[in-house]
Amino acid sequence: MHPLFLDLLQRQLRNGFPDLAGSDVTATIPIADRAINELIAGLLPGGGKIREVKIESEVGNQVTAKIRLSGPAILPTIPVTLAIEDQPELPSRAVLGLRLSHASRFVALAASALPTMVALPPGITMDHDRILIDLRRLLADRGMEDWLEYVTDLRLTTSAGAVVLGIRAGVGTK
Repeated sequence: MHPLFLDLLQRQLRNGFPDLAGSDVTATIPIADRAINELIAGLLPGGGKIREVKIESEVGNQVTAKIRLSGPAILPTIPVTLAIEDQPELPSRAVLGLRLSHASRFVALAASALPTMVALPPGITMDHDRILIDLRRLLADRGMEDWLEYVTDLRLTTSAGAVVLGIRAGVGTK
């Protein structure tokens, strides 16, 4: 993106988008697994306890994460299937809820041990078979929480090979 456009966008954001007052945008954005896997690879710390995570989105609001732990190459990949269970309710509750589904005892045991093996980022919590993702906290830690003020509805669904983001955002008249 051109630096002049980025600068203009940042100034508009700081001032509440005065030049876009009255705007209302609805979008459906399919994000291919390939792009998500590239993002995950870039976020995993080098030398950490998890070497690789690859996701595969499926029809029916499910994603399988294939987790490869650091260590000997003979260690198997651990598949963990997650179902989207709770959608964010903006503006009051910006939390996405996931649940482990169809997990074998071994996978459930490994998943329950995950928080002790790996420090989850602030904003992501795990309680037994539930994973809660606090979007407001994740954005705040990256200095991007202001963007959430303009989002009025956010839905995550899945299709074969993609996570589908449904979003509605707007700038009120001031």
